[in-house]
Amino acid sequence: AHLFWLVLNEPANLDEQKSALRLLLTTSGQGPVGVAQHGLELRANGDAVPMAFTGVPDLTAQMARHGLTLVSSEEAATPGELLGIVRILASTPVLDDGGTAAEMQRVASGITAVRFATRPAFAHEAPMPAPARETASLDAMEFGEVLDDPLAAAEARATPRSTQAIAAPSSSRSDGGMFAQFAAARAPSASHDALLAQLESTTDAGEIAQVLEDLVVIGESAALQGQARVLGDILYRVGLRETELPHFEQKRAAAVAIKRIGKPAVLRLVARELPHDIAHRAQNLAVLSRAEEDGADALIDQITSVGQQRDRRVYFEALLATRAGVPALLNMLGDARWFVVRNAAELLGEMQMAEAEEPLSLLLKHEDERVRRAATGALMSLGTPRALKAIQQALTDPVPATRMQAAAALVARKDVLTTAPELLRALDVEKDEDVQAAFLAALGKLGTPEAVERLVNASEQKRGMFQRKTTSVRVAAVIGLAEARSDEAVSALRALHDDKDDDVRAAVTLALSRIARATP
Repeated sequence: AHLFWLVLNEPANLDEQKSALRLLLTTSGQGPVGVAQHGLELRANGDAVPMAFTGVPDLTAQMARHGLTLVSSEEAATPGELLGIVRILASTPVLDDGGTAAEMQRVASGITAVRFATRPAFAHEAPMPAPARETASLDAMEFGEVLDDPLAAAEARATPRSTQAIAAPSSSRSDGGMFAQFAAARAPSASHDALLAQLESTTDAGEIAQVLEDLVVIGESAALQGQARVLGDILYRVGLRETELPHFEQKRAAAVAIKRIGKPAVLRLVARELPHDIAHRAQNLAVLSRAEEDGADALIDQITSVGQQRDRRVYFEALLATRAGVPALLNMLGDARWFVVRNAAELLGEMQMAEAEEPLSLLLKHEDERVRRAATGALMSLGTPRALKAIQQALTDPVPATRMQAAAALVARKDVLTTAPELLRALDVEKDEDVQAAFLAALGKLGTPEAVERLVNASEQKRGMFQRKTTSVRVAAVIGLAEARSDEAVSALRALHDDKDDDVRAAVTLALSRIARATP
């Protein structure tokens, strides 16, 4: 029933059709199967099939229209036979013929392992002999041979259609005979431009449905060949036409066509063109905006993978322009994968999205230090009062790298009145020498009198075993004094010019030289 529904309603959905066919083949391989239509009920091997299952009501009604009461399958039924039977059932029925037309198609297709039972009133009628013809076989798939079905194909062609314009590119897809069979039977002859022009000019429901189906086929072929321009044109112009169509069913048909074409892989192709195809950028952005979260995901994929900053800026602006861009990133902050959370946090920071303040603050307690660092950097970019408080709290993070990043973030704000006291308090309790060095360098950039006083104290060597400072801490203090460049800082550096520690003397010489070059 599921395969029947797909063939009837989604003829271009080849992947799901193949999955359903494989499942049907597995079921058939377990023994004979009989599907009976009895009134408004469908039974499989005597058991009622719930009508809530996909395709069951449609299959029940279609069997009745064909005049069939039973479809029975032997264990030896091939994929081609099962597929052929489903296509016969999906074809246009001949009403009140007692199943004769359906039986003709079965016999003409050479299907022997699946049979029909017709309504009793016509049980005495033997099937009409089919004209002799050679049945063409298709390339084998991994589960066997699929037979062509010429009569069913003829039934399906209510509107004559050529099969010469677009062939399924076998070189880029190794799906075997079933894909070739489906694609060749539906390939339209007109170009996508001609079909779009036809769609934009007609109001006939049947013609609209046919054109949309043709555009779906072209879109699928374009996706296989990576033709982003064709895909963008189809999705954009069908979307515009949807808003103009007068009837609900026509609008729905256009929306369904867009959904069938605009899969995530296709949206990524369209998104990839934004920095390069400037002439169609607005059009492609409209396509991505319409796709909402899927479109935002396509842009996020590009942002996280592209190398050039210029291209990243284009994607950033596009993401901001989509309604679902920021919500998609905010949702990513709750992902179980640390790298997804980190990427989202970094992007939200670069985009300076104030609404991300609260969830980013919560990430400062994330179990992964890489996420905490990303959240700290993002909050620094936001620059809000709540973000400042969150960064101050990060000065006591268990991971040294996060504490150092928090210090750098605070200094970047240039709010010396608030930042200097926070750093001084953090330095009082800090035990890690690398973090102490980072704090001292940060204090130098602030340059307040209290900060310079602490730097002078840290640069001097004290007497006594328990008061001695390591060389790395003293050198960091010298670097901080060079950053401060105040009179007190310069005097302290000159006092250290003859220090006994070689590394300290070298740092002092370099610091004084830098100050001299910077002084007008």
